[in-house]
Amino acid sequence: MNIQEYLKQCSVKSVDELTDEQVVSYYTNGNAGIAQECAVELALQDYPKCGFTIEQIMYSIRKAMKTKTKFGLTYITNESAIGPTGKESRWVLEP
Repeated sequence: MNIQEYLKQCSVKSVDELTDEQVVSYYTNGNAGIAQECAVELALQDYPKCGFTIEQIMYSIRKAMKTKTKFGLTYITNESAIGPTGKESRWVLEP
């Protein structure tokens, strides 16, 4: 099911009107590709360990849903990628 059909099914006009649960459900119930399904599941499972907040994760997922872009998770392990949390290895949600 495409995003517009899903919005109609949920009786909303935009992605911003969906609850977090509805956004997650779109990706985890067979409406998206396996890469996006896995990315959402991993992001929601691992975000605390990786220095993200649930708000940051949901913002990225909603952004991808609005722009209809494919996205994934990248695991950064090189030393030049030290981020604000000071960790050398972390998950980065793209886009």
